[in-house]
Amino acid sequence: MPQYIPVTRFVNRFLRRSFKPVDNLHLLIPLTFSKTSLIYPTMSRFRAVLSPLFTSLTFAGSFVAAKYAIAALDPIAITFYRYLVALLFLTSLMLWQKLTWRGHLTPLDFLKLFLMGLTGIVGYHYFFFLSLRYTAVAHSAIINGFSPVVTGLLAAIFIKEKLTLKNYLGVIIAISGVMILITDGNLGTLFTLGFNKGDLLMLCAVFCWGIYAVIARRLLEKHPSLTVTFYSALSGVMILTLLTVGDSSSPGAAALSPVVILSILYMGLIASGIGYYLYNISIRQIGPTRTSSFVNSVVPVAVSLLAFLFFKEPLRPIMALSILLIVIGLRLMLRPTD
Repeated sequence: MPQYIPVTRFVNRFLRRSFKPVDNLHLLIPLTFSKTSLIYPTMSRFRAVLSPLFTSLTFAGSFVAAKYAIAALDPIAITFYRYLVALLFLTSLMLWQKLTWRGHLTPLDFLKLFLMGLTGIVGYHYFFFLSLRYTAVAHSAIINGFSPVVTGLLAAIFIKEKLTLKNYLGVIIAISGVMILITDGNLGTLFTLGFNKGDLLMLCAVFCWGIYAVIARRLLEKHPSLTVTFYSALSGVMILTLLTVGDSSSPGAAALSPVVILSILYMGLIASGIGYYLYNISIRQIGPTRTSSFVNSVVPVAVSLLAFLFFKEPLRPIMALSILLIVIGLRLMLRPTD
């Protein structure tokens, strides 16, 4: 039986002004609502924000987990184990949901899914980790902050995604908040950073993620989010398997400490399994540009908070201004396009 949640008139009015209705959302979220219910349109708008928000939190947690795992494993091995766990998790979801394995996927769809695995899973992580060998972490973080711009350009060119000027203004404001957080309020450092090989590699990672998001948008118009997430993860694991064959430099699972094993399980189950699934749902709901902007705006703030909790890294006063700009940017970015 569908579940109904009473919402006050004030909350209804706030949500109606803030968020755009999302079709077929009741098929994507476990808590369902009747289309004939007066509350359904309001809750659809509200829940459209939950997907990118929870995605951001799962991705932020992976930064903490990776800090523990990187001490024992090389980047390719971490990515392989991470997505192997994610694939097992997604397989169990496919069985639980009783989805048909082939579905209505065409050969062209399978090619697109392979490209999603190649770009969003293998390509992004490979270029990201490799960039850290040649450039500073700050450089990589700043370039990664421009991911929404790259995704927006690719979406406008290849899938003709249309947003209003206010939507794009929101993207710019949110990115400004991220840059203030990363540079500790000294935006002038952006113009003094040297451009090197590592920066180019990180830019390749950002383009890989943009391509992943754009391809996903088209596939999600025809197929369930879980199916798309499963086959893209399967493609990524197949490619990673080829890259790790014969590599004896990484220790076996038995030689890993419990902390490293828990870190890999978190990155696989939560960040890569649930996180990518929610990311694809969000792309289906609000589009690739808005999803990329939302996630890339919230993740740095969440990482800073988690770093304070786990590693006692200090919280800076400039975070307040950064959060304010991000909230304003997200508010404009999520406004209806019509």
